[in-house]
Amino acid sequence: MNVAQTGRGRPRKRDKAILVGVRFPKPMIDEIEAIIADRMEGADRSSVVRELVAEAIQARRRGD
Repeated sequence: MNVAQTGRGRPRKRDKAILVGVRFPKPMIDEIEAIIADRMEGADRSSVVRELVAEAIQARRRGD
């Protein structure tokens, strides 16, 4: 019987995202949490941080 074995452990993510661990000072976390609290759709911290970084990159490209 030929049965293909699967790999052990959690499957790899298909996207090419890279995990970046970052430490933030408490005042920055408080601001991020305030943004999350203001949103109706229940955003999580990771998505808010990604959005803020994307906005900063766009502003830098525009020369703001």
